[in-house]
Amino acid sequence: MAVTKVDIASRALVLVGANPISSFTDNSTEALITNTIYEEVVESTLAESHWRFAMGQKELSLLADAPTSRYEYAYQMPTDPAVITIMTVTNNDNPIPYARYEDKIYLNGYGSESKVYMDYVFRQDESLFPTYFRLALIYKLASAYGGALGRDADIINSYETKAERQLIKARNIASQETTSKKLNTTRFIAERRSSRSGLVNY
Repeated sequence: MAVTKVDIASRALVLVGANPISSFTDNSTEALITNTIYEEVVESTLAESHWRFAMGQKELSLLADAPTSRYEYAYQMPTDPAVITIMTVTNNDNPIPYARYEDKIYLNGYGSESKVYMDYVFRQDESLFPTYFRLALIYKLASAYGGALGRDADIINSYETKAERQLIKARNIASQETTSKKLNTTRFIAERRSSRSGLVNY
């Protein structure tokens, strides 16, 4: 059965000795606090790394209205799902300089004849959170509950430490979820040959 946000919140509540919830709108203190802090904790944890399970790529739409100054073109950022952090903006797989203004991307030199893409982290659904990330999130929530429910510094510090340790493990696992980039040795070979022939400029 798919894990839900209620499941995740309830597991964190149980860790700090509180009662689990059946919904975010229960008539309980636990539900009130969860409804207040949950989304902030989730999005801030997603923003901490380039999680492969929450990564999206979309072609950006060029807007008719150009920026007021300094930039030539404005592109609309994806809105569904919403962007949490931008990884890169590319054209023909090459990263290009950009600036974010509100929910738009400003560029110079890439207009109607160009295809511009964005790689980004978005608000993934809980049912697709991998175990390694879910556990870190539960610890993060437990730390927040320790402050909001018990005002217990020991609980706060203990679960914050657990969360940070689990996030390190999670990042290591997530980093393996893509093909390793092959080192391009052509440039190094060329430089080595040039140095042997005395053609390197200093």
